[in-house]
This record gives sequence, structure tokens and C-alpha cells, in this order.
Amino acid sequence: MNKTLDNAAIFVTTYIVFMLPTYVLPYLRTSPASLHGLDDAGANVFSFTFFIHLASMILLCWVCLVRGAMVGKNWLFLLPVVAFAFEFISKLSVIPYIPTMYHILAIIVGATSANISVPDKLTRYSND
Repeated sequence: MNKTLDNAAIFVTTYIVFMLPTYVLPYLRTSPASLHGLDDAGANVFSFTFFIHLASMILLCWVCLVRGAMVGKNWLFLLPVVAFAFEFISKLSVIPYIPTMYHILAIIVGATSANISVPDKLTRYSND
């Protein structure tokens, strides 16, 4: 999987595939922001869709961690971590568009960053 994320197009596609559930599942009332009424009888906090939402966010962090290591930007995983915080912390989740901005920023930085190994190959061939 590490070699797969070496390609920027595959990184963007993978990121978008794992990002889509974070936008679809809140409409099914899986986000913690929709769980403010936990006093209601029978509120199911740990639903299956909630865990899919949580797993999607964790996978986004892992994808950025791997891609960040490849492009020499180890801080890249912090962008989906901030989006994660703004989705799952109830006081922060009421602020609109912050997770979206951080997702877009992660995609742009991850896709436009050059791999570390590319300059090494270029200098090796230019010395011959």
C-alpha cells in the first residue's frame, strides 16, 4: 500500500473515497454533533454507521501519514487530525466548513508535493 500512495492521482482518489462517508453519514445522524440529545430514551451512541464514520476519519489520517512520509512532509497527517477534531468534538462541530477546508488543504498539499526520491534520481542521472 505504501508504494501505491506514491502516485499523486491514487492519493487523491483514495483520500476522496475515504472522505465521502464523512459527508454522507452525518445525514444519517451518525456525527457526534447530532448526539446532543442523549437524554432521549434509546439514544444509540455506538451505532454501526458511527463506527464507519470514525474508521473513515482514522483511515484519512493514516493515508496522509503515509503520503507525508513519502513527500517529506511528516506534518501532513495533522490536517485530517484537525478535521477529525472539528467533526467529533461537539463544541467544535457546530463551526461550519472547517473540516472541508482542512480536507481540501490535505488533498492539495499531498497531491502537489513531489516525492523525495525523484530529486535523487535526477541528480544521479545528471552526474553521469
